[in-house]
Amino acid sequence: MKRDAFVWGALGALACAAMAPLEPNLLEEGLALHVAQRLARGEQLYRDVVVFTGPLPFEALALLFRAFGESIAVARGAVVGLHGAACAALFALAAAAGGRRTGHAAAAVLAAAPVLGFPLWSLYFYTTLAAELSVLAAWAALRGIGHGGWAAGAGLLTAAVALCKQPVGAALAAGLGLVLAGLPPRGLRARRSLAFAAAGGAAAAPGCGAPRDRSARE
Repeated sequence: MKRDAFVWGALGALACAAMAPLEPNLLEEGLALHVAQRLARGEQLYRDVVVFTGPLPFEALALLFRAFGESIAVARGAVVGLHGAACAALFALAAAAGGRRTGHAAAAVLAAAPVLGFPLWSLYFYTTLAAELSVLAAWAALRGIGHGGWAAGAGLLTAAVALCKQPVGAALAAGLGLVLAGLPPRGLRARRSLAFAAAGGAAAAPGCGAPRDRSARE
């Protein structure tokens, strides 16, 4: 099972990397790159730069720019790695629910998404990031049924989704919260739910509140 997950992770990353040079959506990606460049040079989001989406796509890319240089290849390379991880996670999720055939089928669809969705599938875009992170959060929640650390990890990943696209993050939090409240052994349900909610709330609250804080100052 682990080997199959690694194989799908590699195939997904390769498919995404193969399509990256053909990506034409410079308008959608260009906004993220422009904002990240300004943040990397010292400006602050929601104070110096006005955007109407969550902060994670811009702040994360600014960190990558500081570390690896300001290039569209850096942004797309991050998505290649994230897509590979999501493909591996989806295989594990689907295989756990319906067996290896189901896992292979689900992972194949996700791995081929950059190809099947071309040219509408933007690489470094907040919707793409939210979708990939949602798969990882669901996988972490599955592991969190048995391990509290993974439940907290699922909360952090769900917060990351909310910091990309708040409605998706809210829906994901409700769904995974129900999973962790109902599936662990009886004596552990409260602990798993608390770990999930505490980690997610601590991570999401500052970022989700940033646009409101800006309005209050003005």
